[in-house]
Amino acid sequence: MQRGKRLIRERQTDGDTPYVSSSALNNGVDNFIGNTDGVRRFKNCLSLANSGSVGSCFYEPFEFIASDHVTHLKHEAFNQFIYLFLVVAIEKQGNNFNFNREITDSRIKQMKIMLPISDKETPDFSYMELCAKRMMLKKYRDYLAFLETHVAHTS
Repeated sequence: MQRGKRLIRERQTDGDTPYVSSSALNNGVDNFIGNTDGVRRFKNCLSLANSGSVGSCFYEPFEFIASDHVTHLKHEAFNQFIYLFLVVAIEKQGNNFNFNREITDSRIKQMKIMLPISDKETPDFSYMELCAKRMMLKKYRDYLAFLETHVAHTS
């Protein structure tokens, strides 16, 4: 768990690296910048908005630079599917926070996130991964059905 660093817009240089801030849109990507000094880079993790769109959480598979309004959450053993499952679970906490009650590091550590557990009463990461994969497969099938219907009507 680590926050990004403050980088005001006037000091941002044009570039290709996504700059993730506290937006609830576009995976939190607010700009594309070229800054290299005094920034924090992250990849393959969750970004959690501490202020602004408080509680917005995204899986970020790409390398990005984080603003100081974002905390990156990473576990080396997690893959994209576990992260995608966790995004939903973390965003359920959103009603506990607002503009006047931002997410701090200590509040993140105290968050109680509802997760499925195994018979050993530990988080069931295999189930979370399988659940996320099934959801993605369902969405792919829905998308393909839409395309088949749309192409059939336009031909």
